[in-house]
Amino acid sequence: MKPEPARIEDFMTALTCIAGALILVCSISGAAMPYVKGEKMFVFTRYLVEVISSAAAGVIVFLILRVTDMPEEWIAALSGLSAYFGTRLMNVLYSILVGRLKIIFHDKHDDDNGGQK
Repeated sequence: MKPEPARIEDFMTALTCIAGALILVCSISGAAMPYVKGEKMFVFTRYLVEVISSAAAGVIVFLILRVTDMPEEWIAALSGLSAYFGTRLMNVLYSILVGRLKIIFHDKHDDDNGGQK
């Protein structure tokens, strides 16, 4: 019997597996960079938390980009990149969220006090 030719669904599944592998490898290596550069002292629990948060950032970006019409190669590359810089990306998103909440609550507090501090 002749083997069936590969279908586009098989290729997309392979690219999804590659994206998953990229997310894993990039989150491990990205979290290790401060320790390799000597910027931080190695603490295993901190490293593990950074790997998990980096992987989470990569998965979040993967899932967001998956619903777009972006080519799978770009999705895999951007997911890996976001996993590599995952801890930094999560810190930026956190600061944006907290800064936005401070503005919202600060404005609400001013409205409640009649504009006085």
